[in-house]
Amino acid sequence: MPGSFYQEVHRLRDGAVMVYRRGDTKQQVYQARLKVPGVSGYVIRSLKTRDLPTALNQAEDLFYELRAEQKLGMDVRVSGNLKFKELWKRFYAAHETGLSVHRQRLHRFMAEKYFNPYFGEARVNDMPDAFVERYWDWRINYHNPERWEGDEEIPANAVKVPAQKTLDMEAGMLRQIFRWGKRIGFVKREPWVKATKVKHTKGVERRPTFDEAEWKTIYTFLRDWVKEDMVSAAGEGGGRLHRSGPTAMHRYQRELLRDYLLFMANSGLRPNEARQLCWRDLRIEKDAENKPALVVEVAPTTKTGARTVVCREGTQTYLDRLKKLSRHSAPDDLVFCGYDGKPVENFNKTFASVLSRLKLLDDRWGKRRTVYSLRHFYCTQCLLSGIPVHVLAKNMGTSITYIEKHYSHVLTVMQAKELRTKKFKAKA
Repeated sequence: MPGSFYQEVHRLRDGAVMVYRRGDTKQQVYQARLKVPGVSGYVIRSLKTRDLPTALNQAEDLFYELRAEQKLGMDVRVSGNLKFKELWKRFYAAHETGLSVHRQRLHRFMAEKYFNPYFGEARVNDMPDAFVERYWDWRINYHNPERWEGDEEIPANAVKVPAQKTLDMEAGMLRQIFRWGKRIGFVKREPWVKATKVKHTKGVERRPTFDEAEWKTIYTFLRDWVKEDMVSAAGEGGGRLHRSGPTAMHRYQRELLRDYLLFMANSGLRPNEARQLCWRDLRIEKDAENKPALVVEVAPTTKTGARTVVCREGTQTYLDRLKKLSRHSAPDDLVFCGYDGKPVENFNKTFASVLSRLKLLDDRWGKRRTVYSLRHFYCTQCLLSGIPVHVLAKNMGTSITYIEKHYSHVLTVMQAKELRTKKFKAKA
């Protein structure tokens, strides 16, 4: 019938399978409309062929495949065509309310930055293991200068080679997505997901940090940086004035960054713990010597849950200074927020710019420094000042084993007195 949507209609299985060509397109490939027992509505699939006998055979085979998948509990209406990016959207929508703010942000970041660019257009119904395995090579070399495919420059705060812990976390997130898809009926077979082991140098991995001289260079620079004034200069030929230097908002952002970095270096908090910090979470307590100590209550929605942290002496000064500048100083307002009162998503980019300017972005072993490096700086300085490992571990929300593993070089230095011995007398 001219003008009809269904052209060249052929029916099989008492009408349960209908093979046809669409009348609204120039593409002459055959389509199949299938009525699968136990499934409401129809399943529509392209047969991707212009040969009628082939199309009829494929349609009948597809009918039996869909019946088998339906008996296994799969959602046959979407399973065959569902792409990974669509699966992720459904997964995130189903889990969003049960995730902490930090985990929500992490899932969105991973999907936007890595998962969807690689897996996004791939169909998840029967994803080959080899395709998944190639993800790890793509991911490990994502910021490799020799293989960088982006038009923009590699971000200054980008880690050249991701840590094994990072890759294992990504593998866990991918397994969670595919397993959920299989339980719901979107995925026929869960692919094998296991992170490739990255090569590291022998021995215990040291965390990138700063020594005291480097830290002095940073806070001295920040002290001058926040005092920079707006400079006005006439254009060539006496033209319009050109202004350079920080505006009022930029000056606040510089002050915010300075006090944030000083706080992080003297509290040992993780970035996400500081991100959720409100003014009501801070208080002053008297120590055994009746001296004031800043006490921080870490939110239960952070990585290791709620805990009480005692900051190093003088830390309160930085927060008092920030509170005077901030427009948001009510008890439930965030401590480290922007002009609009919303949390600053990431201080790493600006901090990386400062470190690049000071030629301190990478440590002597080529490892990229970030805001997290201030936590390692805090731990190192506390150990060197003689704080017992078990006390420090509790304050930092980590384990004694972790500190002994990653800061063994500091613990060795602490034992210098015991290790240093008199010269052996040479026998005559």
